[in-house]
Amino acid sequence: MLFLTEEDVLRAMEGRNAYGEAVAVIEEVLRQQSEGSTFHLKRLTMEHPDHPGHLWHNIRILPGMAPDLGFAAVRVYSGYRGTNRSEVICLFKWEDMEMAAIISDYHLHAVRTAAPYGVAARHLARADAETLGVIGTGRYARGFVQACSAVRDIRHVKAYSRSPENRRRFSEEMTAVLGIEVSAVESGREAVENTDIMLLATSGNTVVFKGDWLEPGALVMSLAPGEFDEATVERSRVFLSGTDQVLGDSPPRKPFPSLLASGKFSRDDVAAEFCDVVSGKKPGRRSDDETLLYESPGMGILDVGIASWVYRLAREKGLGTELPFGENPG
Repeated sequence: MLFLTEEDVLRAMEGRNAYGEAVAVIEEVLRQQSEGSTFHLKRLTMEHPDHPGHLWHNIRILPGMAPDLGFAAVRVYSGYRGTNRSEVICLFKWEDMEMAAIISDYHLHAVRTAAPYGVAARHLARADAETLGVIGTGRYARGFVQACSAVRDIRHVKAYSRSPENRRRFSEEMTAVLGIEVSAVESGREAVENTDIMLLATSGNTVVFKGDWLEPGALVMSLAPGEFDEATVERSRVFLSGTDQVLGDSPPRKPFPSLLASGKFSRDDVAAEFCDVVSGKKPGRRSDDETLLYESPGMGILDVGIASWVYRLAREKGLGTELPFGENPG
């Protein structure tokens, strides 16, 4: 069994178009999901009864199987005080369910989280999309921008966060990475104006995007629960990955619970499970003027895809540490 540290993961991806490759991997996983060969369960969150709250003492488990990729996986992590480095993916070979690897999943998770949104930018954005706005300037925002730029000819990025220093640093770093103009703007609304693709990449549970900001033809994509208001849903055609999880997640993914309770939104209002758009079974964008909303929660099949990809890269480069897991000592 191979153990991959954070350094191993970064070295495995070094020198490659990591986000472009990751988008292609996740696109294939979604195609397989549409064909019915994958299987995953909703995220399980276990909290200690004396220490409730999803940002405190908990263990979170996310399993998935992708037989056509030759692997299954379980992501295990803690949400204590938000994202931390207590994150691993256990990867299993499908043929005999032998554990193939344990992979440290801090940096890799940013790539996995961003990749579905790159796929969505390819399938749901207008064909001439070239301007991208982002609210949030952390590691996920960096991943989002790179994943979208890998599949679209993005010419200009506008970035906003509450911290002037953070958005300045983000614009400087991403200008160097992408080689295009990345501007720091003074408000979330300014990030939205005249923008083709809008990315919400905050820590969640605070509305940072309002439905009355929407412009015809925009694609809005959200990472965390509670980033947009009810009006955003009501004014958009909604595409989801893992509809059951988005509409029934723990903790709840606002604003969907209140919309469902009020009858303003139902499962029938989801335009399509996004994987069916990827496979061509369902239509995506129908016109340049319609506004679309996409949200992707964590799904175990995405971890299978990204973990098997980096595992193969690491094997090719001879990275990682072999552990005698499961060997008979006799």
